[in-house]
Amino acid sequence: MERQLRRARRASGRRVQPGQVGVAARVAPPSRPFGRLLPLGALLGGVALAPSVAVAQTAGDAAVSAKETTLPTVNVRSERDREPGSYQPGITSVGKLEQLAKDVPQSLTIVPETLWQDQNATTLREALRNVPGLTFNAGEGGRIGDNFTIRGYSAVGDLYLDGIRDNAQYERDLFNLQQVDVLRGAASMIFGRGSTGGIVNQVSKQPVLQDQYTASLTVGNYSYARAVADLNKLVGENAAVRLNVMGTNAESSRDEVFVRRWGIAPAVRWGIGTRDEFYLAYFYLDYEGLPDYGVPFFQGRPLDVPVTRFYGLANADYQRDTAGIATASWIHRFSPDTNLKTVLRQGTYKRDLWATAPRLAGNPAQITDSTAVNRQRQARGAEEQTLTLQSDFTTRFVTGTVQHWVLAGVEVLREDVHRWTNVGSVANPPTTVGNPNPYPPLPPNYFTSRTRTGDVYFDAGTVGLYAQDIIRFLPQWSLMLGARWDNFRADYDRPLPQGDLNRTDRVWSYRTGLLFQPSDYQSYYLAYGTAFNPSGELYALDDRTANTPPEESRNLELGGKWEAFDGNLSLAAAVFRTEKTNERNTDLSIPNLSLLSGKRHTDGIEIQAAGRLTPNWEVFAGGALMRAKIDQASGQQANTQGMVPINTPSYTYNVWTTYRLPEGWRVGGGFYGVGDRYANATNTNVVPGYTRWDAMLAYEQRFYALRLNLLNLFNARYYEGVYQGHTVPGTLRAVQLTLELRYD
Repeated sequence: MERQLRRARRASGRRVQPGQVGVAARVAPPSRPFGRLLPLGALLGGVALAPSVAVAQTAGDAAVSAKETTLPTVNVRSERDREPGSYQPGITSVGKLEQLAKDVPQSLTIVPETLWQDQNATTLREALRNVPGLTFNAGEGGRIGDNFTIRGYSAVGDLYLDGIRDNAQYERDLFNLQQVDVLRGAASMIFGRGSTGGIVNQVSKQPVLQDQYTASLTVGNYSYARAVADLNKLVGENAAVRLNVMGTNAESSRDEVFVRRWGIAPAVRWGIGTRDEFYLAYFYLDYEGLPDYGVPFFQGRPLDVPVTRFYGLANADYQRDTAGIATASWIHRFSPDTNLKTVLRQGTYKRDLWATAPRLAGNPAQITDSTAVNRQRQARGAEEQTLTLQSDFTTRFVTGTVQHWVLAGVEVLREDVHRWTNVGSVANPPTTVGNPNPYPPLPPNYFTSRTRTGDVYFDAGTVGLYAQDIIRFLPQWSLMLGARWDNFRADYDRPLPQGDLNRTDRVWSYRTGLLFQPSDYQSYYLAYGTAFNPSGELYALDDRTANTPPEESRNLELGGKWEAFDGNLSLAAAVFRTEKTNERNTDLSIPNLSLLSGKRHTDGIEIQAAGRLTPNWEVFAGGALMRAKIDQASGQQANTQGMVPINTPSYTYNVWTTYRLPEGWRVGGGFYGVGDRYANATNTNVVPGYTRWDAMLAYEQRFYALRLNLLNLFNARYYEGVYQGHTVPGTLRAVQLTLELRYD
């Protein structure tokens, strides 16, 4: 029991009294997947990691006999630990099972809310700076929203919300999230198409069984202002409601660039910890801003101009996104060891972009203030709707001396997309390197001439069936075996004379892992997984790819995970090879087919540490060394053979640490950085590596806290977003002050 209590403390960051196992803390099963099978009332009965939750349930009270129709619960409120929750990873469901991170035989980073609050990170992009091997892409061909690369492979289509695909292009905010899980390596067995380099899963806040209210206001330079409220109310013995709201208005260290966004997320949950648990939630996010496509390249490097200089049209450019996501779920617990969870989700997304990408005119031999810069138009829009039904059945049982933890599920996904190009008959006026007037005079018909063209309607349907068994065949050894079958159909309706396209792919994906766990503090694994990328992924088909089978990839990984300092610090290390075995290449001599003739791989080493070195000293750190190469290419891509893939540095690193001082004071700081990255496949454009330092000072009391954050402490000049024609600078030094009020 003491070991379980320690795990509960680490998972929740709050005290759990002896004899109590926190529902809200979601006590994990022992690190050996089949040590002691805890009741599911304790395992699944509440929200996981919100640091302000403190509800407990006696584990013995959750036991259910075969004749009972409900799981009785006893809700016991324990004293909340006033210290911030640990950075140590707690429970994750990224593999569709409630597990400790050390029981997942694959590289996994869990970024907790406590970490990004200390860093004053507010967007998904900012939170993911804490993940090894992950880099950021700039606006790509008019793309809107979050765009990442993991281990050298694009992850733009590998974003998930509570385990369900969240493909749409929009700028994600953290106000309704309690953690972000990044699983690296091929994972199509769990998530279906995509997931070559890994996936990013956002975990939403849920109602919990305690009254708790927090609100915060942040102000800073560059006209930064942000207000957030998180309100949770107990409305019955096993029911609660929660409301999260956010508003942000900010300018940038880049001239003219600004962002305004607001969001609201109500949720209700009832039957918490009982046989039948229900959940209804809605999430809405509205975003408006001036898009920033940074600076062009000159002689293979970012154009050397002041980092504040903006080459867009502040009097014409815009970006507008909305996302509305409705979710309903039902968990039915047949027994403490068997349950069925069904989730229905409907998403509606809109996006509209009119942006400027700067390009040097011609091929100048040298740069002067009068060198011409063309303002290339990037203008697109879309309306998307998704409908997902996902059902997962999990059970544990024993056959002889062999123990099984079985997952079986089905996913049905429907995607309806209408995309178009925004055009105007009036060209963007050019500018110059030294005088990029963002408010040039525009002719009267500049705005009235805007129209939509190239309307395309894309319908995609996916049916996925999957099963997995974790087999404990010896006391210290487990074998994971999983397989998934996907039927993916894409219908692409194009305007005449192009005509319609369609394609259907039926693909098997596999996942296997061998775990050796000689103690509760050690775990070693060897894992193998596959992934596939169909031609219709991300709503993209053309005359060639409509006839081309999916790309295939695989991941081989050897790793270890440990718990040190009496289990308060989690450590992980892995060596891996992620390989795409048949990448699409284009050969103009074959008019109706893309060639699956390309090969590429990334070899690497990753290390991570998260948790407490002492009761007052927290750390979250990671690093990756990567060696990526395009092994084989043909056709139009033949000149990329032997090159390094786009936006794949040889190393990334991140360190953040805080220390608690007497009288409620806490100090912290850290740094993150990446090595040089190539912006194009021929490796002629290079974005230099960088290191950025941040710092934090906080004063925390029972009902309030003050926190001062310094971003880019040493005012480093660096480039974060990468694309083949441009790169986007990161922020200059920023100062932000947050006042947080809380009551429970």
